[in-house]
Amino acid sequence: MKMQNTLLSGLNVVLSAHQDEHLNLILATLTATDVANTPRRTPLQVALVIDRSGSMSGEKLEITKAAVAQFIRSLDPDDRVALVTYDDRVELVSALEAPSETLARRVESIESRGNTDLYGGWVMGAKIVGRGGRVILLSDGQANVGRFTDAESLSQHAAISYERYGVTTTTIGVGTDYDEALMAGMARTGGGAHYFAHTARSITDAFSQERYSAGSVILESLSIRCNGVTEQMGHFWSGETKKRVFSVRELKDLVISVRYTEKATGVTHTENLRVPTEFGHSEEATLEYLLQRASEAEAEMLRVRDPKTATIMKGKLREVVLALLAHPSSDQAVVAATIDRLKASIDRLDLLERNYVEEDAMMHRKRSMQSSHNLRERAKAYSSFADDQMFVMESATEHLSAVAELKVERTALALAPLDKWIEWQALPLEIQGEVIVVALQDPRRGFVISEIEKQVGLRVRAVFSGVPSEEIVALLNQAR
Repeated sequence: MKMQNTLLSGLNVVLSAHQDEHLNLILATLTATDVANTPRRTPLQVALVIDRSGSMSGEKLEITKAAVAQFIRSLDPDDRVALVTYDDRVELVSALEAPSETLARRVESIESRGNTDLYGGWVMGAKIVGRGGRVILLSDGQANVGRFTDAESLSQHAAISYERYGVTTTTIGVGTDYDEALMAGMARTGGGAHYFAHTARSITDAFSQERYSAGSVILESLSIRCNGVTEQMGHFWSGETKKRVFSVRELKDLVISVRYTEKATGVTHTENLRVPTEFGHSEEATLEYLLQRASEAEAEMLRVRDPKTATIMKGKLREVVLALLAHPSSDQAVVAATIDRLKASIDRLDLLERNYVEEDAMMHRKRSMQSSHNLRERAKAYSSFADDQMFVMESATEHLSAVAELKVERTALALAPLDKWIEWQALPLEIQGEVIVVALQDPRRGFVISEIEKQVGLRVRAVFSGVPSEEIVALLNQAR
């Protein structure tokens, strides 16, 4: 068999074997079983760790406070949230407690001051949330005081916290002055998402998507082991698909296993997978191999520090682009959007090669680290740049559930005033027990989903509408 399927509790894994004159590959396609109709979700444990150093003063801090307060207000009564602020001192504003209007208002009173003890703030948050918890770390600057200040050490500690203690680290880098190696590195090793919020206004979008992410996890800390190498694949949302490719020599005696925890039950599974017995040809495997190379190449953009390194990195990225263009799947929407993003990266490198400006290089490194994250975690792709939006949406749509037909269900519509559905730009499709299915242009809008749940009294299962928000509003108006 060239393909083998293993159905596990909450997880389906398909292994495909590919061989050509250059490569022997195993493609692992992992899909979290869609259990979105389960009436209750697992309560959250979240620590919000906020940079209040002097550089955050003004609009950045004001929008951050508003977004954090909105995050707190979006939580359910059985969730638990902690708040930590840091500058050159670390302050525990609130230990884990139920979300409240009082805590939200305390956030709104935070003022900027001092330097940046990023490690001190992060480690306090990690210790407070405990196993299965999530730290959301926001900063706009460099870690310049505290026990650890370098990217390597902080990434190592985030990895230990994730792998040993089950604490996830998500990072939100604000503006253009934060340490991209540190912030993106902590998210990657810490099993979380990374958001480059290059404008203050995009901070709210990052918190909104992270609100969706925190509430949508059904499988935690999934890792896959092949040929003695363990690949961390992070958390899975309901219905999410992730893919990984491994290079192998032969299939005989090959052992591949997965390890993961079901969030709802806390049960950890370690399972061996059914392995193909012969090689075939898989364009999907070779495409995934190239996309992984693209992600790795974008991560290497941290090396761009002068014209010479810009030239080297441009050459590496161009090799990947040429290989993608030659692939039979190059005209697929998500692949074409990926190629466009990589070409934009090459164009930035070309400018740096001819006229190196550190400010421009810093922006390039940040955009590349976000791109690397997006290629690795496609359902969780994010960008605060308008020219990246097509890639982000195409990528997320391919790896999450989409609706087959847009049709307003009158019983569902009646659960909230029509004007509210129009304000949310959300189309109620059907009620399934204690769940309402809602179509959104982007179903990862966590703040909107939380508002709908509080209004209608049901859990929301959000799906991609496949059409712009304007068309959703038009359909709603037709239902008047």
